[in-house]
Amino acid sequence: PMARSHVAREIAKLGGQPVWRDGCVTDNGGWILDVHGWSITDPVGLETKLNQIVGVISNGLFAARPADRVIVGDRILDH
Repeated sequence: PMARSHVAREIAKLGGQPVWRDGCVTDNGGWILDVHGWSITDPVGLETKLNQIVGVISNGLFAARPADRVIVGDRILDH
């Protein structure tokens, strides 16, 4: 929460449109920021840049280490 404005400004510099997810706090007390308007051409590079922003705890790209398994409804898709 203390780096909220800094994180939003840095994401805007990367071309994203940050929107705070109102009323949602993680189990560790972190705030969630949804980002709109990105055309992601280099997901690994973007994930690296996001993780280097002071105040970012984690992100949801999972590009550097993709999932081995995705569970969708009642179906499991293995990589």
